[in-house]
Amino acid sequence: MLALAQLSLAFSPAARVPAAPSAVRRSAVVDMGLFDGLASAFANDDSLGDKEDAGLSKTKAKKTITWVGPNGQSKKSTVVPGQKLKDIARGTGIKIKYDCQEGTCKTCEALVDGRKTKICVAKAPAKDVTIKYGIR
Repeated sequence: MLALAQLSLAFSPAARVPAAPSAVRRSAVVDMGLFDGLASAFANDDSLGDKEDAGLSKTKAKKTITWVGPNGQSKKSTVVPGQKLKDIARGTGIKIKYDCQEGTCKTCEALVDGRKTKICVAKAPAKDVTIKYGIR
């Protein structure tokens, strides 16, 4: 019995010693050293001058394609010569039907400045053009 009384005193709340308050003060802002003073690291960016295209020594002149639909509606695209007309049409929101994707079926045929052209394989010319699509 005496052993049980001693054991119960060991687990009683009065026997516990309260923890000592921490002597370390913690700040609300954590300084890690890596990004401290980040604003001053880029302070001289404004004095670098005009920004140019990185890595490009010459840029191609952009051209305009005017898309004219079967009902007379038109949209314009600003393109770099050599881009695929199929990708330009998709990016502009022009819905053209494609079947073979090789230029043999003539499903995507359109008039590029009056000449029949297959949009699925053609590329943007180095001049401003008008493309009439949905001519079939």
